[in-house]
Amino acid sequence: MSNDTPNTVAEMATQQGALKRDTLTLIGIMGGATTMRALIMLPSGRVITAKQGQKSSVGTVVGIDETRVVLLRGGKELTLEMPS
Repeated sequence: MSNDTPNTVAEMATQQGALKRDTLTLIGIMGGATTMRALIMLPSGRVITAKQGQKSSVGTVVGIDETRVVLLRGGKELTLEMPS
């Protein structure tokens, strides 16, 4: 059995350029109401997981809901929303 994804499946599951690579991008939210975590892609392509109250290189997570995460960076709020 092969672990390779068939080309037709990969083509249907991906969109070229759907995620911006030059900025912070919210790529996923998981967990229940009290345990939500956000997956954030950095401009470098690295992905981090963050939870409310956590401090990281992208700022402090001050809020997470089903569609967005709010960060406090340099004294300003930055809202990241799920790509459409």
